Amino acid sequence: MKLLKIAGIAAVVIGWLAVGLLVARGPQPEIIVPAEVITTLGPLNLTNSLITSWVVMALIILISILATRSMKVIPSGIQNFVEAVVAFLVGQVEEIAGEKNGRRFFMVVATIFIYVIFNNWFGLMPFFNAIGKTEDVNHHVFEEIYEHAHGDKVYEEREHHAAWFMENTAGMTVAQSGAKAVKFEIHAGDSAGVATDRYIIFLAEEFTDYEGPEDHEAPPTEADVRAALAALDADPDAPKVHLAEAHGDDEAHADSGHHAIPSAALGADVEAIDFPGEKLGLVIPFFRSTFSDVNNTLAMGIVAFLCIEFWGFQALGAGYLKKFFNLNGIMSFVGILELLSEFIRVISFAFRLFGNVFAGEVLILMLTFLMPFLFVDIIYGLELFVGFIQAAVFAMLTLVFAVGAVEHHGDEEHHDGHEGGGADAHHNGHPETGAVQAH
Repeated sequence: MKLLKIAGIAAVVIGWLAVGLLVARGPQPEIIVPAEVITTLGPLNLTNSLITSWVVMALIILISILATRSMKVIPSGIQNFVEAVVAFLVGQVEEIAGEKNGRRFFMVVATIFIYVIFNNWFGLMPFFNAIGKTEDVNHHVFEEIYEHAHGDKVYEEREHHAAWFMENTAGMTVAQSGAKAVKFEIHAGDSAGVATDRYIIFLAEEFTDYEGPEDHEAPPTEADVRAALAALDADPDAPKVHLAEAHGDDEAHADSGHHAIPSAALGADVEAIDFPGEKLGLVIPFFRSTFSDVNNTLAMGIVAFLCIEFWGFQALGAGYLKKFFNLNGIMSFVGILELLSEFIRVISFAFRLFGNVFAGEVLILMLTFLMPFLFVDIIYGLELFVGFIQAAVFAMLTLVFAVGAVEHHGDEEHHDGHEGGGADAHHNGHPETGAVQAH
Protein backbone atom coordinates (compact mmCIF):
# COMPACT_ATOMS: atom_id res chain seq x y z
CA MET A 1 0.00 0.00 0.00
CA LYS A 2 2.86 2.34 0.85
CA LEU A 3 4.63 1.60 -2.45
CA LEU A 4 1.37 2.22 -4.30
CA LYS A 5 1.02 5.61 -2.59
CA ILE A 6 4.60 6.58 -3.48
CA ALA A 7 4.05 5.47 -7.08
CA GLY A 8 0.84 7.53 -7.24
CA ILE A 9 2.59 10.65 -5.96
CA ALA A 10 5.43 10.13 -8.46
CA ALA A 11 2.94 9.71 -11.30
CA VAL A 12 1.17 12.94 -10.33
CA VAL A 13 4.48 14.86 -10.15
CA ILE A 14 5.63 13.51 -13.53
CA GLY A 15 2.26 14.24 -15.09
CA TRP A 16 2.23 17.76 -13.66
CA LEU A 17 5.73 18.35 -15.02
CA ALA A 18 4.74 16.97 -18.43
CA VAL A 19 1.75 19.33 -18.62
CA GLY A 20 4.01 22.24 -17.71
CA LEU A 21 6.54 21.33 -20.40
CA LEU A 22 3.76 21.13 -22.99
CA VAL A 23 1.74 24.25 -22.21
CA ALA A 24 3.81 26.57 -20.01
CA ARG A 25 7.45 26.04 -20.86
CA GLY A 26 9.29 29.31 -21.28
CA PRO A 27 11.82 30.00 -24.03
CA GLN A 28 15.44 29.06 -23.50
CA PRO A 29 16.65 31.99 -21.34
CA GLU A 30 19.02 34.53 -22.79
CA ILE A 31 20.46 36.31 -19.76
CA ILE A 32 21.22 39.97 -20.46
CA VAL A 33 22.60 41.97 -17.54
CA PRO A 34 21.96 45.54 -18.80
CA ALA A 35 18.35 46.64 -19.05
CA GLU A 36 17.11 46.57 -22.65
CA VAL A 37 16.24 49.86 -24.37
CA ILE A 38 12.63 49.96 -25.58
CA THR A 39 12.80 53.38 -27.22
CA THR A 40 14.48 56.76 -26.84
CA LEU A 41 13.02 60.07 -25.71
CA GLY A 42 15.53 62.63 -26.94
CA PRO A 43 18.77 61.91 -25.06
CA LEU A 44 16.99 59.56 -22.62
CA ASN A 45 17.09 55.80 -23.16
CA LEU A 46 13.73 54.42 -22.09
CA THR A 47 14.57 50.97 -20.68
CA ASN A 48 12.17 48.25 -19.61
CA SER A 49 13.31 48.53 -15.98
CA LEU A 50 12.58 52.28 -16.05
CA ILE A 51 9.10 51.64 -17.46
CA THR A 52 8.46 49.19 -14.62
CA SER A 53 9.54 51.74 -12.02
CA TRP A 54 7.16 54.33 -13.50
CA VAL A 55 4.28 51.83 -13.47
CA VAL A 56 5.01 50.97 -9.83
CA MET A 57 5.12 54.65 -8.85
CA ALA A 58 1.78 55.21 -10.58
CA LEU A 59 0.35 52.19 -8.72
CA ILE A 60 1.57 53.50 -5.34
CA ILE A 61 0.10 56.94 -6.07
CA LEU A 62 -3.24 55.37 -7.10
CA ILE A 63 -3.44 53.30 -3.91
CA SER A 64 -2.65 56.41 -1.85
CA ILE A 65 -5.41 58.37 -3.57
CA LEU A 66 -7.94 55.57 -3.11
CA ALA A 67 -7.02 55.21 0.57
CA THR A 68 -7.30 58.92 1.41
CA ARG A 69 -10.04 60.31 -0.84
CA SER A 70 -12.82 59.60 1.69
CA MET A 71 -11.12 59.02 5.03
CA LYS A 72 -13.18 57.95 8.02
CA VAL A 73 -12.58 58.06 11.77
CA ILE A 74 -13.17 54.31 11.89
CA PRO A 75 -11.20 53.05 8.87
CA SER A 76 -12.23 50.17 6.67
CA GLY A 77 -11.15 48.57 3.43
CA ILE A 78 -8.09 49.99 1.74
CA GLN A 79 -7.82 52.89 4.23
CA ASN A 80 -7.61 50.40 7.08
CA PHE A 81 -4.87 48.44 5.26
CA VAL A 82 -2.78 51.52 4.46
CA GLU A 83 -3.09 52.87 8.01
CA ALA A 84 -2.02 49.51 9.41
CA VAL A 85 1.08 49.50 7.18
CA VAL A 86 1.96 53.08 8.11
CA ALA A 87 1.43 52.42 11.82
CA PHE A 88 3.67 49.33 11.65
CA LEU A 89 6.45 51.27 9.89
CA VAL A 90 6.19 54.20 12.34
CA GLY A 91 6.49 51.83 15.26
CA GLN A 92 9.55 50.10 13.82
CA VAL A 93 11.31 53.37 12.96
CA GLU A 94 10.61 54.98 16.36
CA GLU A 95 11.75 51.85 18.19
CA ILE A 96 15.20 52.16 16.59
CA ALA A 97 15.61 55.94 16.27
CA GLY A 98 13.47 57.35 19.08
CA GLU A 99 10.34 59.42 18.64
CA LYS A 100 11.89 62.70 17.44
CA ASN A 101 14.47 61.23 15.07
CA GLY A 102 12.02 58.56 14.02
CA ARG A 103 9.59 61.19 12.77
CA ARG A 104 12.47 62.96 11.02
CA PHE A 105 13.59 59.82 9.18
CA PHE A 106 10.20 58.22 8.67
CA MET A 107 9.23 59.63 5.27
CA VAL A 108 12.46 58.57 3.56
CA VAL A 109 12.75 55.16 5.25
CA ALA A 110 9.08 54.28 4.67
CA THR A 111 9.25 55.44 1.05
CA ILE A 112 12.29 53.24 0.42
CA PHE A 113 10.61 50.21 2.00
CA ILE A 114 7.30 50.60 0.16
CA TYR A 115 8.93 51.41 -3.19
CA VAL A 116 11.36 48.47 -3.01
CA ILE A 117 8.82 45.88 -1.89
CA PHE A 118 6.28 46.98 -4.52
CA ASN A 119 8.92 46.69 -7.24
CA ASN A 120 10.18 43.32 -5.99
CA TRP A 121 6.71 41.79 -5.85
CA PHE A 122 5.47 43.44 -9.03
CA GLY A 123 8.45 41.89 -10.83
CA LEU A 124 7.01 38.43 -10.13
CA MET A 125 3.98 39.01 -12.36
CA PRO A 126 3.76 36.41 -15.17
CA PHE A 127 3.95 38.92 -18.03
CA PHE A 128 7.44 40.02 -17.00
CA ASN A 129 10.19 38.98 -19.46
CA ALA A 130 7.50 37.50 -21.73
CA ILE A 131 5.60 40.28 -23.56
CA GLY A 132 7.54 42.79 -25.61
CA LYS A 133 8.73 43.99 -28.99
CA THR A 134 10.71 41.73 -31.29
CA GLU A 135 14.24 42.49 -32.44
CA ASP A 136 15.47 41.32 -35.85
CA VAL A 137 18.84 39.87 -34.86
CA ASN A 138 19.93 39.36 -38.49
CA HIS A 139 19.40 43.05 -39.21
CA HIS A 140 21.35 43.95 -36.06
CA VAL A 141 24.30 41.72 -37.02
CA PHE A 142 24.27 42.98 -40.63
CA GLU A 143 24.29 46.62 -39.53
CA GLU A 144 27.06 46.09 -36.99
CA ILE A 145 29.35 44.38 -39.52
CA TYR A 146 28.58 47.17 -42.01
CA GLU A 147 29.59 49.83 -39.49
CA HIS A 148 32.90 48.06 -38.81
CA ALA A 149 33.58 47.73 -42.53
CA HIS A 150 32.63 51.32 -43.28
CA GLY A 151 34.96 52.54 -40.51
CA ASP A 152 37.71 50.11 -41.52
CA LYS A 153 37.77 48.72 -37.96
CA VAL A 154 38.45 45.29 -36.52
CA TYR A 155 36.61 43.81 -33.56
CA GLU A 156 38.54 44.66 -30.41
CA GLU A 157 36.87 41.96 -28.30
CA ARG A 158 34.58 38.98 -28.76
CA GLU A 159 31.03 39.89 -29.74
CA HIS A 160 28.05 37.66 -28.94
CA HIS A 161 24.69 37.90 -30.69
CA ALA A 162 21.97 35.74 -29.16
CA ALA A 163 18.73 34.88 -30.95
CA TRP A 164 15.70 32.58 -31.01
CA PHE A 165 14.19 30.88 -34.05
CA MET A 166 11.00 32.88 -34.66
CA GLU A 167 8.31 33.01 -37.33
CA ASN A 168 7.98 36.78 -37.10
CA THR A 169 10.31 39.55 -35.99
CA ALA A 170 8.09 42.59 -36.34
CA GLY A 171 5.79 44.31 -33.86
CA MET A 172 4.76 43.10 -30.40
CA THR A 173 4.74 39.46 -29.42
CA VAL A 174 4.90 36.94 -26.58
CA ALA A 175 8.06 34.90 -26.11
CA GLN A 176 7.43 31.55 -27.78
CA SER A 177 7.14 28.62 -25.37
CA GLY A 178 10.21 26.40 -25.56
CA ALA A 179 11.96 28.57 -28.15
CA LYS A 180 15.53 27.41 -28.81
CA ALA A 181 18.31 29.94 -28.35
CA VAL A 182 21.36 30.18 -30.61
CA LYS A 183 24.44 32.38 -30.36
CA PHE A 184 26.63 33.86 -33.09
CA GLU A 185 30.14 34.82 -32.05
CA ILE A 186 32.69 37.15 -33.67
CA HIS A 187 36.27 36.78 -32.41
CA ALA A 188 38.51 39.58 -31.23
CA GLY A 189 40.77 40.76 -34.04
CA ASP A 190 38.34 39.77 -36.83
CA SER A 191 37.86 42.20 -39.68
CA ALA A 192 34.40 42.92 -41.04
CA GLY A 193 35.10 40.53 -43.96
CA VAL A 194 35.99 37.65 -41.63
CA ALA A 195 32.91 38.39 -39.49
CA THR A 196 30.74 38.09 -42.62
CA ASP A 197 32.27 34.69 -43.44
CA ARG A 198 31.69 33.47 -39.89
CA TYR A 199 28.07 34.63 -40.12
CA ILE A 200 27.44 32.72 -43.38
CA ILE A 201 28.85 29.53 -41.82
CA PHE A 202 26.81 30.11 -38.64
CA LEU A 203 23.58 30.36 -40.66
CA ALA A 204 24.38 27.16 -42.54
CA GLU A 205 25.16 25.28 -39.31
CA GLU A 206 21.95 26.40 -37.59
CA PHE A 207 19.46 26.16 -40.48
CA THR A 208 20.83 23.15 -42.40
CA ASP A 209 22.72 19.90 -41.81
CA TYR A 210 26.00 21.55 -42.78
CA GLU A 211 28.88 20.91 -40.37
CA GLY A 212 31.35 23.76 -40.28
CA PRO A 213 35.12 23.64 -39.90
CA GLU A 214 36.54 22.04 -36.76
CA ASP A 215 38.80 25.01 -36.02
CA HIS A 216 36.38 27.82 -35.13
CA GLU A 217 39.18 30.11 -34.05
CA ALA A 218 40.85 30.39 -37.46
CA PRO A 219 39.32 32.62 -40.17
CA PRO A 220 37.05 30.60 -42.52
CA THR A 221 38.52 29.53 -45.84
CA GLU A 222 36.92 30.09 -49.25
CA ALA A 223 36.07 26.37 -49.46
CA ASP A 224 34.26 26.50 -46.09
CA VAL A 225 32.23 29.56 -47.03
CA ARG A 226 31.25 28.22 -50.47
CA ALA A 227 30.19 24.92 -48.91
CA ALA A 228 28.02 26.83 -46.43
CA LEU A 229 26.46 28.85 -49.28
CA ALA A 230 25.71 25.64 -51.18
CA ALA A 231 23.98 24.13 -48.13
CA LEU A 232 21.85 27.25 -47.70
CA ASP A 233 20.88 27.30 -51.38
CA ALA A 234 19.93 23.62 -51.30
CA ASP A 235 17.41 24.02 -48.48
CA PRO A 236 14.32 26.00 -49.56
CA ASP A 237 13.52 27.05 -45.96
CA ALA A 238 17.06 28.17 -45.13
CA PRO A 239 18.28 31.79 -45.36
CA LYS A 240 19.42 32.95 -48.79
CA VAL A 241 22.63 35.01 -49.11
CA HIS A 242 22.67 37.52 -52.01
CA LEU A 243 26.15 38.36 -53.29
CA ALA A 244 27.18 41.42 -55.28
CA GLU A 245 30.04 41.67 -57.79
CA ALA A 246 33.57 40.85 -56.63
CA HIS A 247 35.52 43.80 -55.25
CA GLY A 248 38.97 42.28 -54.92
CA ASP A 249 39.78 43.61 -51.44
CA ASP A 250 37.81 42.60 -48.36
CA GLU A 251 37.59 46.20 -47.13
CA ALA A 252 37.42 48.04 -50.46
CA HIS A 253 33.65 48.26 -50.32
CA ALA A 254 33.92 50.91 -47.59
CA ASP A 255 34.10 53.57 -50.29
CA SER A 256 31.83 51.88 -52.80
CA GLY A 257 28.73 53.77 -51.67
CA HIS A 258 26.35 50.82 -51.43
CA HIS A 259 24.96 49.20 -48.28
CA ALA A 260 26.63 45.78 -48.17
CA ILE A 261 29.05 43.81 -46.04
CA PRO A 262 32.26 42.24 -47.38
CA SER A 263 33.29 38.59 -47.48
CA ALA A 264 37.03 38.17 -47.05
CA ALA A 265 37.05 34.59 -48.36
CA LEU A 266 34.85 35.18 -51.43
CA GLY A 267 36.13 38.61 -52.43
CA ALA A 268 32.54 39.77 -52.83
CA ASP A 269 29.95 41.83 -50.99
CA VAL A 270 26.84 40.40 -49.31
CA GLU A 271 24.03 42.76 -50.26
CA ALA A 272 21.21 41.05 -48.36
CA ILE A 273 20.15 37.91 -46.50
CA ASP A 274 16.55 36.72 -46.87
CA PHE A 275 14.77 34.40 -44.42
CA PRO A 276 11.94 32.50 -46.22
CA GLY A 277 11.21 30.38 -43.15
CA GLU A 278 12.12 30.93 -39.52
CA LYS A 279 14.00 34.11 -38.65
CA LEU A 280 16.51 35.06 -36.01
CA GLY A 281 14.81 37.22 -33.40
CA LEU A 282 14.55 38.07 -29.73
CA VAL A 283 11.71 39.38 -27.60
CA ILE A 284 12.74 42.58 -25.83
CA PRO A 285 10.35 42.59 -22.84
CA PHE A 286 8.42 45.74 -22.05
CA PHE A 287 8.70 45.02 -18.31
CA ARG A 288 11.67 43.88 -16.27
CA SER A 289 12.22 43.97 -12.50
CA THR A 290 13.31 47.49 -11.59
CA PHE A 291 16.13 46.40 -9.32
CA SER A 292 17.50 43.78 -11.71
CA ASP A 293 19.09 46.88 -13.28
CA VAL A 294 22.12 48.02 -11.26
CA ASN A 295 21.52 51.63 -12.39
CA ASN A 296 18.33 51.73 -10.32
CA THR A 297 19.85 50.17 -7.20
CA LEU A 298 22.81 52.54 -7.49
CA ALA A 299 20.43 55.50 -7.73
CA MET A 300 18.64 54.30 -4.58
CA GLY A 301 21.98 53.92 -2.80
CA ILE A 302 22.99 57.47 -3.74
CA VAL A 303 19.66 58.87 -2.50
CA ALA A 304 20.06 57.04 0.82
CA PHE A 305 23.67 58.30 1.11
CA LEU A 306 22.68 61.94 0.47
CA CYS A 307 19.82 61.77 2.99
CA ILE A 308 22.10 60.31 5.67
CA GLU A 309 24.73 63.01 5.14
CA PHE A 310 22.06 65.73 5.15
CA TRP A 311 20.66 64.51 8.47
CA GLY A 312 24.17 64.37 9.93
CA PHE A 313 24.89 68.01 9.04
CA GLN A 314 21.39 69.06 10.09
CA ALA A 315 21.83 67.54 13.55
CA LEU A 316 25.49 68.34 14.26
CA GLY A 317 26.36 71.14 11.88
CA ALA A 318 30.06 71.42 11.01
CA GLY A 319 30.77 69.20 14.03
CA TYR A 320 29.62 66.27 11.90
CA LEU A 321 32.95 66.45 10.06
CA LYS A 322 34.84 65.64 13.30
CA LYS A 323 33.73 62.07 12.74
CA PHE A 324 35.98 61.92 9.67
CA PHE A 325 38.72 64.52 10.28
CA ASN A 326 40.37 64.04 13.65
CA LEU A 327 44.07 64.83 14.16
CA ASN A 328 44.24 63.05 17.51
CA GLY A 329 46.75 60.21 16.88
CA ILE A 330 45.19 56.92 15.85
CA MET A 331 41.79 58.59 15.57
CA SER A 332 42.93 60.31 12.36
CA PHE A 333 43.32 56.89 10.75
CA VAL A 334 39.93 55.80 12.12
CA GLY A 335 38.41 58.93 10.63
CA ILE A 336 39.76 58.06 7.18
CA LEU A 337 38.23 54.59 7.47
CA GLU A 338 34.91 56.16 8.52
CA LEU A 339 35.02 58.46 5.49
CA LEU A 340 35.73 55.57 3.13
CA SER A 341 32.94 53.52 4.68
CA GLU A 342 30.44 56.31 3.98
CA PHE A 343 31.09 55.99 0.24
CA ILE A 344 31.48 52.22 0.26
CA ARG A 345 27.95 52.00 1.67
CA VAL A 346 26.62 53.20 -1.69
CA ILE A 347 28.19 50.20 -3.44
CA SER A 348 26.99 47.88 -0.68
CA PHE A 349 23.44 49.24 -0.96
CA ALA A 350 23.44 48.92 -4.75
CA PHE A 351 24.90 45.45 -5.25
CA ARG A 352 23.15 43.73 -2.34
CA LEU A 353 19.72 44.56 -3.75
CA PHE A 354 20.76 44.08 -7.40
CA GLY A 355 22.39 40.70 -6.74
CA ASN A 356 19.40 39.24 -4.92
CA VAL A 357 16.77 40.49 -7.37
CA PHE A 358 18.74 39.63 -10.51
CA ALA A 359 19.60 36.15 -9.21
CA GLY A 360 15.96 35.49 -8.38
CA GLU A 361 14.88 36.61 -11.85
CA VAL A 362 17.45 34.33 -13.53
CA LEU A 363 16.42 31.39 -11.35
CA ILE A 364 12.73 31.82 -12.26
CA LEU A 365 13.56 32.06 -15.98
CA MET A 366 15.72 28.94 -15.85
CA LEU A 367 13.19 26.85 -13.93
CA THR A 368 10.33 28.04 -16.16
CA PHE A 369 12.30 26.62 -19.10
CA LEU A 370 13.51 23.42 -17.39
CA MET A 371 10.69 22.41 -15.02
CA PRO A 372 7.56 24.57 -15.29
CA PHE A 373 4.68 23.91 -12.89
CA LEU A 374 7.04 22.19 -10.43
CA PHE A 375 9.95 23.85 -8.62
CA VAL A 376 9.15 27.26 -10.07
CA ASP A 377 6.10 27.47 -7.78
CA ILE A 378 8.34 27.00 -4.75
CA ILE A 379 10.78 29.63 -6.04
CA TYR A 380 7.94 32.12 -6.47
CA GLY A 381 7.06 31.69 -2.81
CA LEU A 382 10.70 32.09 -1.84
CA GLU A 383 11.00 35.24 -3.97
CA LEU A 384 8.01 36.79 -2.19
CA PHE A 385 9.89 36.36 1.06
CA VAL A 386 13.19 37.57 -0.41
CA GLY A 387 11.45 40.64 -1.85
CA PHE A 388 10.20 41.58 1.61
CA ILE A 389 13.55 40.90 3.27
CA GLN A 390 15.47 43.01 0.75
CA ALA A 391 13.07 45.93 1.18
CA ALA A 392 13.37 45.67 4.96
CA VAL A 393 17.17 45.40 4.85
CA PHE A 394 17.58 48.43 2.58
CA ALA A 395 15.21 50.55 4.67
CA MET A 396 16.59 49.45 8.03
CA LEU A 397 20.22 49.96 7.01
CA THR A 398 19.34 53.47 5.87
CA LEU A 399 17.71 54.07 9.25
CA VAL A 400 20.61 52.65 11.28
CA PHE A 401 23.18 54.67 9.33
CA ALA A 402 21.03 57.77 9.78
CA VAL A 403 20.88 57.21 13.54
CA GLY A 404 24.67 56.87 13.58
CA ALA A 405 25.01 60.11 11.62
CA VAL A 406 23.01 62.24 14.09
CA GLU A 407 24.62 60.83 17.23
CA HIS A 408 27.06 63.02 19.15
CA HIS A 409 30.64 61.76 19.22
CA GLY A 410 33.51 61.97 21.68
CA ASP A 411 33.65 64.70 24.30
CA GLU A 412 30.89 66.68 22.58
CA GLU A 413 28.24 64.09 23.39
CA HIS A 414 26.91 65.75 26.57
CA HIS A 415 27.77 69.37 25.77
CA ASP A 416 26.80 70.00 22.16
CA GLY A 417 23.65 72.03 21.82
CA HIS A 418 22.41 70.21 18.73
CA GLU A 419 19.69 67.58 18.96
CA GLY A 420 20.85 64.09 18.04
CA GLY A 421 19.35 60.69 18.64
CA GLY A 422 21.07 60.14 22.01
CA ALA A 423 20.35 63.64 23.32
CA ASP A 424 16.73 63.37 22.30
CA ALA A 425 16.32 60.10 24.16
CA HIS A 426 17.97 61.59 27.27
CA HIS A 427 15.80 64.69 27.35
CA ASN A 428 12.46 63.07 26.74
CA GLY A 429 12.94 60.65 29.62
CA HIS A 430 12.76 57.52 27.50
CA PRO A 431 16.31 56.23 27.10
CA GLU A 432 15.04 52.82 26.08
CA THR A 433 13.80 54.22 22.77
CA GLY A 434 16.88 56.32 22.03
CA ALA A 435 19.47 55.79 19.36
CA VAL A 436 22.20 54.96 21.89
CA GLN A 437 20.12 52.13 23.32
CA ALA A 438 19.51 50.78 19.83
CA HIS A 439 23.25 50.34 19.36
